[in-house]
Amino acid sequence: MSDQEGDSTTFSIEGGVGSISYTLAEIAGVGDHLGSLAHLMIPLVNSLQAEWAWLVGVTTAALPYPYGPVDALRNSVWTAGRAQVDIAALARKAQLAKANYEAAEAHNVAVVARMGRIDALRQGLNAWSLGPFAPLGVAADVSALLRQPGAGLRDVMEKILNNGGGYAAGLLGPGYAMAYLLSQIRRQGQPGVIPAVVLRKFFDEAGLAQPGKVAVRAVPAQEWDPEEPYFPPGHASSAEGTSWKLRASIEGLLAGSSDAYKYPPGSIGVVRIERPDGSNVWVVHLPGTEDWSTVDSTNPFDMEGNMEGLTAAQREAFEQQEVVVQQLIKEALRASGALPGEDVLLTGHSGGGIHAAAAAADPTFRAEVNVKMIVIAGSPARNADVPEGIAVVDLENEHDIVTAGDYGPPEAAPNWVTVTSHRPPMAEDGDLGEVIEQAHSLDNYLVDAAALDQSDNPAVEASRDTLRTILGAGVGGAAVAGTKWVYQGRDVKDQSKPAPKPIPMPKPTRRSIKPTRLA
Repeated sequence: MSDQEGDSTTFSIEGGVGSISYTLAEIAGVGDHLGSLAHLMIPLVNSLQAEWAWLVGVTTAALPYPYGPVDALRNSVWTAGRAQVDIAALARKAQLAKANYEAAEAHNVAVVARMGRIDALRQGLNAWSLGPFAPLGVAADVSALLRQPGAGLRDVMEKILNNGGGYAAGLLGPGYAMAYLLSQIRRQGQPGVIPAVVLRKFFDEAGLAQPGKVAVRAVPAQEWDPEEPYFPPGHASSAEGTSWKLRASIEGLLAGSSDAYKYPPGSIGVVRIERPDGSNVWVVHLPGTEDWSTVDSTNPFDMEGNMEGLTAAQREAFEQQEVVVQQLIKEALRASGALPGEDVLLTGHSGGGIHAAAAAADPTFRAEVNVKMIVIAGSPARNADVPEGIAVVDLENEHDIVTAGDYGPPEAAPNWVTVTSHRPPMAEDGDLGEVIEQAHSLDNYLVDAAALDQSDNPAVEASRDTLRTILGAGVGGAAVAGTKWVYQGRDVKDQSKPAPKPIPMPKPTRRSIKPTRLA
């Protein structure tokens, strides 16, 4: 982890160039090359062996016997064979170094997490032992958690999510504590995945979410571009798109997701950039959650959409196996003229970042869309298994509790750069609600991104270089010319399947009260 200072905001940066994971990945890459070299040496060794055997055979009866050439060739065979074996062994060691480090790091993380849960269990038992004064013990524990030095609200929330079950079990007494303790022996799975699956299952079983598919509409520029004269919704749209300029910077990409919030509900932006070599690259801008009023609305960016993104890797467990937002992205790219294999960048804030990471991690989606990079902000995307070939820039804030929804920070990886901003207080009188709102604000993340665009941190510099290379832009954050489309998606319910019946509520029963006979 490294720290980077902005004007008044500091950053903690993990992963990417300069990190241990990146260095080990480089070593593993060298090991791959050495392994290839060792494999290529096998025919050479076999050829030298054959030449030596031939020379021995034809000179057996020669007088005088050519001891010098025969010994020299034999030594060559031995030296080449020894070199081949040594290079192959070195390749295996280099390749194992990364795997061994990752295994050891995963073990250490698991041990620390288990110790945290056990410590929370102990604290809960201590509070339980206070009897009628247990609420005072709970209040003291919560106060101590909130006053931890250097801990932001995000870290506090992550601890509550990870260790809250242990604390609650201890608070209920020794019996529950013992059951919880036994459950830790076989505890498996990625934290945050199971709760998301359970919550989505609840939505389905309760009839709050229904299977659906996406209906896509091209949104004319008059409905989203303030520079265009306004026409009523439904006005004919130009298939050629609208001329647009995109800043080739981290801030420039996130600004596209900020614009997406201003489109008609459920809309995404698609920008085509033509590189100097004539090839195309596509940028897709996703908004965050737009509808909080209904679990399953017609807007794909609602709570059901978030659950689909968070559980995209477990979609076989649900009747709705398609992620509607991913279908919207594919349809929008297809309608804009994107061809299979052309590079694609995805950006998103909050729920949009969930979908960007889920799409980049989904092999089925990547089979149709060649995702090269994602830039996200304020998104709980840790559990998305994004391949190492896809670059990730993940902006978070120390007080953004939304990013705690994945139960922990993303693992440091060569391709995944996590930037946590430590902004100065932005709320008057320490208003907690204002602090949380400002921490998750995309406008504030854009300020962070602007500072990062000036950063000399190696991981950030490498991410900017990757971004500019993909866009075919020159040095700096100069704008590149492109063509823009906006598409609105609607989550249309599948009429071929009956809507699930809601869970019936128990009816109140009347209990007859028998008169009490007085003695």
